Amino acid sequence: MIYMVSNSIYIKDEIFVLDKEKIKILKSKAFQSNNKRFRYCLHKNNSEKVNEMIIAAHISTNIPPHRHPINKPESYYIIEGKLRVNLFNKQKKIIQFIDLSADNYPKMYRIQGNIWHQPVPISEWVIYHEVYTGPFIKEEDVEYL
Repeated sequence: MIYMVSNSIYIKDEIFVLDKEKIKILKSKAFQSNNKRFRYCLHKNNSEKVNEMIIAAHISTNIPPHRHPINKPESYYIIEGKLRVNLFNKQKKIIQFIDLSADNYPKMYRIQGNIWHQPVPISEWVIYHEVYTGPFIKEEDVEYL
């Protein structure tokens, strides 16, 4: 069972298997969306203690630099493609970047909250598994640089 909200499909099944067909659907929906991103949410709703998603992002997407509260760590694991994560200081300058790849290492990263970061696709498509500490309340959990 599934239901859609905005750029997300919430999976209600007890077992979820990510296969080629699901990735194909995810890319298609992302390409059709205004922001060129789409996700499968594996958590029941944003009030869960753990928010777990499979995200497709096209190279043309723009995710602004942002940070989360100090007690809300986040991790990405690359399934397909390549993703650069830019890390910023308070003056909006990139101080470091981490290139993640499905084909090479590193494949994943994890940051504590309160770190300015920006995921940027560097291949035509990137598919990644994101885990975020919930509950997720956008107005409180995302601050843009």
